[in-house]
Amino acid sequence: MALPWHIPLESLPKFKKSGVKESLLKHYCSCNIHENPCEELKTGLMCDIGYSNRDSSTIQKLIAAGMTVAHLNIRELEPEACGQIIQSIRQAVYNYSTELQYVHPLALIVDVRGPDIVSGDLKGGPHTTVEIMQNETIRLTTDTTWRECGTADCLYIGYDHLTDLHVNDIVFIDSLTANKIKLIVSEVGDDSIECSVVTGGTIGPKMAVQISQVPREITNLNKNDSLESVSHSDISQQNFEQLEEQIKWAVSSDIDAVLLPNAQSGNDIRHIRNILSNKGNHILVFASIDTVQGLDNIDDILTEADGIYLDRSVLSTDLPVEKIFIAQKIIMAKCNNLGKPCISKAVINEQIPTLCVSDIANLVLDGVDVISLELHYDSPLRKFAPAYDAVRMAEHCLAAAAVVCRHAERIIWKPHIYGNFELMQSPLEEPTKAICVGAVELALRSQAVIIICLTNSGRTAKILSHVKPPCPIIAVTRTCHTSRQLRFFKGIRTIHYFEEAKSAWDSEVENRVRAALDYCKIKRLVEAGDAYIVVAGSRRNVGYCDSVRLLYASVRNRISIQ
Repeated sequence: MALPWHIPLESLPKFKKSGVKESLLKHYCSCNIHENPCEELKTGLMCDIGYSNRDSSTIQKLIAAGMTVAHLNIRELEPEACGQIIQSIRQAVYNYSTELQYVHPLALIVDVRGPDIVSGDLKGGPHTTVEIMQNETIRLTTDTTWRECGTADCLYIGYDHLTDLHVNDIVFIDSLTANKIKLIVSEVGDDSIECSVVTGGTIGPKMAVQISQVPREITNLNKNDSLESVSHSDISQQNFEQLEEQIKWAVSSDIDAVLLPNAQSGNDIRHIRNILSNKGNHILVFASIDTVQGLDNIDDILTEADGIYLDRSVLSTDLPVEKIFIAQKIIMAKCNNLGKPCISKAVINEQIPTLCVSDIANLVLDGVDVISLELHYDSPLRKFAPAYDAVRMAEHCLAAAAVVCRHAERIIWKPHIYGNFELMQSPLEEPTKAICVGAVELALRSQAVIIICLTNSGRTAKILSHVKPPCPIIAVTRTCHTSRQLRFFKGIRTIHYFEEAKSAWDSEVENRVRAALDYCKIKRLVEAGDAYIVVAGSRRNVGYCDSVRLLYASVRNRISIQ
């Protein structure tokens, strides 16, 4: 007997012919500019949450506009302020979920303090500023007698390996003006280096310093090594001395992922894993590639990390600007090849929107999973228009970015039935991977509109996302943090199912599938006669999804839409 959402097979609609072209050139030649964008957005959108937009009502508007990941930089905030912002985020999610009448998952990722190198204080006191003039010479020293009396001619740098630099190496110092101060080493002494100023600027006390071409010395940590077994005199412990407290705070605040800035090797990620230990082993660890050293070790970092974060403006301080687009394609290709999410930063500028549109679209075409949008709340337009609403403009920019992503997703070229992945040519040792590959193939052959996946840890949904099906993945889970963490993976929509569990597994599966179908009908993802795939376990606690079913939606049990 057919279930309520099934239809007789004789009433199935005829399949549409596949429009996949044999080459990328012919694919773009056949694109129709007048076609509508994709109905469902697969790419995630991430926004920074701070003092300027910490109100729960503002955050709720951003969620409604399309934000799927909230980014919080705890390095620049006090613990009490971080706790208040997180409470505002949770309240905004609760209010928005109440309006929708179902739980709306929102992932939360926080920055942790990486290895910081800072300059000393200035001669005039804590409020003094010094102008570093272009084409002048400045001496950087590790002599502690200059720690509190820095000038435009000599500045203390708190880095013991400063004299390990070589001539023509580059040093960047944060500036109070627009651009970073760029110095080139011209001479190396016993306790100082002479530098010529290429790009000038204004500095204050304790400015952040970035040194290129000098890899940080971090002792190799085995998985069985404890934090106490590492000497505190080691340079890695000097760099990470404030990291343990921040990560423990993140674990206690139920954070979904942590972002490690300036990751340069897999040892950095292993160190974070050791700090997380058992209580935080479910938290995802993202590595930010900020230097050439990190880019050279991208394979080692990807092996240990759960994903990659790319800020091209930061990477351009250590890599020539003309090579940034190459680094972007390398990082995203490696992430897609391993099935790990890649987050890339993009800037929304209301004054030059055309460049922003092209940049966001190219990120989607390159395979980005989440786009981190830098929304400006202190726009210069405020000077010319007193009625300028920064929050409303940020909301419009976010919605516009979502439309651009949907248009870009529509024209992505799928040369093979598995997208850019040749998983069938490699042995599938894991049963879950074999099931997921078979499910995507069945979805492609039957032209299914959705794939419903019942998962607990989210691993099955992640593998389905790795195979890159042409239709959205609807992951139904009872685990709260799993429903939020799946937001980092492209093409996955999560449903946090919290109804009372049924004693019979068949009834439990039927209720979860029905909940997924109700959600899809509300979102207009499923219509009568559409095929859909269900990936689930045949019995409770089987350990992995071991069954795939092809079903068809019917007109019965429709959801009324107000």
